[in-house]
Amino acid sequence: MRSNVQRLRQEIDYIDDQIKVLFIKRMELVSDISAIKAILNLPIMDITREHDIQSRLTSDQNEEMAKYTKNLFAVIFETSRSYQARKLGLHHEE
Repeated sequence: MRSNVQRLRQEIDYIDDQIKVLFIKRMELVSDISAIKAILNLPIMDITREHDIQSRLTSDQNEEMAKYTKNLFAVIFETSRSYQARKLGLHHEE
């Protein structure tokens, strides 16, 4: 039983490593988008885009998993907006 827990944790660690790499790539793209938004004088928050992403990602999920996916992406969106704001000099993080 203990070895099953270890094996599953190793799988989770592997997935976490992949998530980290993808998150960094996502944030690099967010940085690029913030530069374009600055030039075009666009707002940081695009609620329609966020809703569209959540709908796309949860359309094939059951209600329970959709709830958790939406929660996860709400945090990702907030983090992305905060990063864009920092890149645009709109607030300083301590």
